[in-house]
Amino acid sequence: MVSDLGSQTMQNNLISRMRGLLSSPPEDPRFGMLLSGGGARSSYQAGILTYIGEEFPDANFPILTGVSAGAINVSHLASAEGSFLDAARYLVDCWNDTSQEKIFESQSSFSLIKGYFKSRSPDTIEGLETTRGLLQTNPLRLFLADKLNAVEGRIPGIGDSLRSGRVEAVAIVTTNYTTGQTVTWVQGSDIEGWQRPTRVGIQSDITVEHIMASTSLPLLFPAIQIGGAWYGDGGIRFSAPLAPLVHLGAQRILAISTRYDRSRSEADMPEISGYPATTRIFGLLLNAVFLDALDQDARTMARINSLLRQLPRRKRKHMRPIHLLVMRPSVDLGKLAAEHENKISGALGLITRSLGSSGSSKSPDWLSMLLFEREYIQQLIEIGYEDARTRRSDIEEFLTV
Repeated sequence: MVSDLGSQTMQNNLISRMRGLLSSPPEDPRFGMLLSGGGARSSYQAGILTYIGEEFPDANFPILTGVSAGAINVSHLASAEGSFLDAARYLVDCWNDTSQEKIFESQSSFSLIKGYFKSRSPDTIEGLETTRGLLQTNPLRLFLADKLNAVEGRIPGIGDSLRSGRVEAVAIVTTNYTTGQTVTWVQGSDIEGWQRPTRVGIQSDITVEHIMASTSLPLLFPAIQIGGAWYGDGGIRFSAPLAPLVHLGAQRILAISTRYDRSRSEADMPEISGYPATTRIFGLLLNAVFLDALDQDARTMARINSLLRQLPRRKRKHMRPIHLLVMRPSVDLGKLAAEHENKISGALGLITRSLGSSGSSKSPDWLSMLLFEREYIQQLIEIGYEDARTRRSDIEEFLTV
C-alpha cells in the first residue's frame, strides 16, 4: 500500500512538472531583417523603416542582412546611435543627401569613350584596355566612410551596437568572382560560419570595402579586392537570400524588396515595341539577379512552414516554422524612373543613349537602379512610408509576440 502511494505520488509530480513545462511562456522570438538590392530603388526601404520606427517605437531587429544596395541601408541601421527610429531617420537623411556625383565619377562622354577604346599599342587596337567597370565608384567609398564615421575603413558604430546588445549580428552578402561562391560576411558574437557548395558564411568585422563589394553592380561598377580575392554584388548568385537569417537564428523575418509585383493583366501587357533594346535585356537580367530570388525563396519557405506545422514537434529535427513578412512597392519604381530620364547626363547619359534606352521601354528597370537623383529618391521614400502605413495591421501582427 505504501509502495502504491509512493508510485502515485511520483506520477503526480511528473505530470505536474510536464504541465509546468508545457504551460511556461515561450521565449521571445528573434527578429531579423533582410534588405534586398535595387540600387537607387533601395531608398524606398528607408520610407518603410521610418514608418515602422514612428508607429512601433519598441520595434527592433537585432539580426540584419543586406544585399547589394540593401547592404548600405543595413550598415546605417547597425551603426547609428539611438533608437531604431533615430537610425531610420538618419538613413533618410543620407539618402536625401545622395546624388549621382557622390556615387560614381561623372566623367564626360568623351572621356568614357577615350578610356574604353584606349589601346595597348600605338599601332594597333587589338583588344581593348581592361576596364574595371564602366563607372568608377571612388565617390561612393568616400560618401560611405563619411556617413558611417569609418576609421580607416572600419565602422566603429557596428561594434558599439553589438556591445550594447541592440544588434546581435550584421551580415553583408557578396559574390566571390574568384570561386563563384556567395560569401556572407557576418559580424557578431558567438557566430558559427556555414559552408555549402555555392555559399559560405564567414565571421569578420564589417568594413566599408565589404559594403562596396556588395553594391558593385556587375560590368558597371568595379570589383573590390578583399584579402586575396575579388568580390562583386551579392545578388549575382544569391539563390537563397533568406538563408543567412535562418542560419543566424531569426524566427520572424521582415524582408523588404524593391520589386513591384505586377498583376496578371500588367504582366501580359507589352512594355516595348519593336526589337528589344540592350537596356531592356539588361534590365531583365538585373531583375533576375537581384530581385526575383527573394520571391522564389519566400515561396519555398512557405511550403516548408506548411509541412513543419503538420509534423509533431518531436519529428521536426530542430527545424521550426518561420514567420515571414515581405513588403514591396505598390507602384512600379521602374516606370517612375522613366519620368526622370531626360535629367541624366555625363557617362550615364551616354550609356543610356548608346544602348537604346530612350523611349524604348515603359519601365526602364536598369535605369531606376542608377538614378541617384534627388527628386526620384524623395518620391521613393514617400512611397515606402505610405506603403507601410497601408499595411499597418500586417506589421503590427508581425511584431506582436
